[in-house]
This record gives sequence, structure tokens and C-alpha cells, in this order.
Amino acid sequence: MAAAAAGAAVDQRRSSLSKKLITSVWKQCDYGDGKWVWDDEHGGGRARYDSEKCDVKMASKCVVNGKPDGGYLSWRWQPAGCRLSALEPAAFLRLVRGKRLAFVGDSMARNQAEALVCHLATAARPGTAHRNEERVGRKFWRWAFPAPHDVNISTYWSPFLVRSEGNSEDFAMTHEVVFLDALTEPWTADLDAMDVIVISAGHWFPRKAIYYDGGEMVGVHNRLDMNRTEMNFVSVYRKVIRRTLEHVNAMSGAADKLVVVSTISPAHFDTRYSWNHRDACSRPRPYDDGEVEVGSTDAELRKAVIEEVAAAAARRRRWGLRFEVLDVTRLAAMRPDGHPGTYLYKHAYGGGPVPETAPNDCLHWCAPGPVDTFNDILMQMIVAGGV
Repeated sequence: MAAAAAGAAVDQRRSSLSKKLITSVWKQCDYGDGKWVWDDEHGGGRARYDSEKCDVKMASKCVVNGKPDGGYLSWRWQPAGCRLSALEPAAFLRLVRGKRLAFVGDSMARNQAEALVCHLATAARPGTAHRNEERVGRKFWRWAFPAPHDVNISTYWSPFLVRSEGNSEDFAMTHEVVFLDALTEPWTADLDAMDVIVISAGHWFPRKAIYYDGGEMVGVHNRLDMNRTEMNFVSVYRKVIRRTLEHVNAMSGAADKLVVVSTISPAHFDTRYSWNHRDACSRPRPYDDGEVEVGSTDAELRKAVIEEVAAAAARRRRWGLRFEVLDVTRLAAMRPDGHPGTYLYKHAYGGGPVPETAPNDCLHWCAPGPVDTFNDILMQMIVAGGV
């Protein structure tokens, strides 16, 4: 019995050391710093996958919608100190066999999840295990890749990560009521069943809001009509990220779990034009290295994620629970060409000219497009930790 216990202790120490070494190797490459380079393999706009054949929001199907100049498909992110391999669908499905992946947050989380599912569908067709389309749409979806993969990928709509009532639930509302101490139930209820959690939120926080904490109103944001304490939405965002990670740390069971928090992915509405001008985001190529700086607000939101994830990692209860940052802010800031822009509908404009006034999406990403790089990095994170 004593020998068995001693052997188990040695194995545990070896496992702990192995995970420390894996973490060390993972940190040697800063995937968030680099430049976009033309990829000869995908030159001429050859897409990684056909979005027409899978569950992707129509506005993200840029190829189907007729977005011209397919060059946006042909750029590869080159990190400064290493090479980032492209996700290979069959290899990814083998890597996460039997696992449950969850994308939690706003429409950027959904954008990334849908791109991943669409890419993986080139190796194995998933079924939609659960589908719930309400007024805002796509609040909870789950795709199931059948045996031998047995992989589930789910999206959980939670734009503030905590409970909110307002425009995020009803477009007729002009502001949000945000309860800072109440994490949303759909995803927290399923926490134990998640092996990989990707958290992506931030774009809803600058909106007009009233904040409650502990049952009391503690402040507002951009509500000049109310004689209440004005709160910086970046500090609110930081608090929500901290409480989210504290909850995951406290409530996660014994199974290994990878928790990834994405930094903000900047929008590219050109301030020289109105949001619905055809040139609001019509640039046909990425910015060159040094040509654009990350905006101050986006930089603060990114900093909040990096610092709060580091604090969560320092407080984690055990080695099997990993907290990582998916740092996409800089690489996304350099891709004004990768948004749907005015090409939001199937075969938009019939190949003809775009009218001067047209709806624009300069926030979400074409799929395929730059968003696939987010998943390339995610795969490296999973490989590093063996989750």
C-alpha cells in the first residue's frame, strides 16, 4: 500500500512538472504580436471551406454574398517569433475527441464558434443537437459531431456575462440594466460539462447602462438624465471578467478544463463616413505593420483581460484548470478588409455597384476570413495543454 501511494505521488509530481513545462513552452511564442503576410498557398482567394454549406450567420458568408476582391482570404498571420500552423480539421477533431467546447459571450463569440464548426464540417458533418432562435436570434446553439469524434460545440449568448435586461434582449429598449453580481444561468449551469470555454465579450459595455450590485443601484454609464454616479465601463468590464473567472475557479470540478478569454476584436467603421455609407469599411487589404495603432479604449479592455486572467491563473485551485488569453486585438486591428461590409445578403447587388447608402457590418468577420486565425491560435492552446 505504501509503495503504491509513493508511486502515485511520484506520478502526480511528474504530471505537475509536465504541465509546468508545457505552459513554459506555450509562453515562448507571443501569437498576438506579428504581421499579416500574403499566403501563396491560399493566393487568389481560395477559401478554407465553403460557408454556404454550413451554419454560419448569413451576413458572415462573404463569398456567397459576392464580396469582391477575394484577397481577404489570402492573408496569413505571421507571429513575430514563430510560425502559426493553420488548423487542420481532422487533426482538431482527433485532438478534442470526446470533449465539450463552449463559446460564451456576445456575437463575436458566436462568430468564432460558427467559423470553427464550418471548418470542422469539411472533415465530419455535425448535427444540430439544440437550436433556440428567439427575437435576438441564435442565443443557444449546440453542434454535435458524431462518433468516433463525439465532440460538442455550443454557443451561449451572454453579452455582459452577467444578467442584463435591455437592448440586448429587446431592440426597442435604449439602455441596459446590468446586474454585476448575477452571472447568467444558461452557461454557468453547464459549467461542469465544459472542457474548453472560450469567453468573448466587450462590445456591449460602452452602451448606456444602469448598474446594480448586491441589490442596489451602484451607478450608471452615459445616463445624463439620471443624477447617479457615472461609472467607467472599462472598470465595469474588468469587474465582470474577474467575477466570471472567480466563479469558474470556484465551481469547476475535478476534470481538466481550459478557460480562454479573448481580448477585444476592434471594429473598423471609418470615421470619415457614416455607418451606412458604402465606404464605411471598404479597404481591400490589411494594414501594414506600424500603419495603425490599437485605440486607447480597446487597449484598456485588452489590458483588463490580460491582467485578470493572470490573476485568475495565480489563484487557480489546481494545475488541471488552465486560464489563458486569446490575444487577438492587434492582429484583428490590422484587418479592416475582413468584415462583410455592405455584403450582408446572398448575391448582394447581383454583381453590380453598391449604392452610396447601404447597411454595413464593420465589426463581425467574414467566414472564412481573419476569424479562422483565432481558431488557429486556439488549437495551439489546446495542443499545449493536452485538454
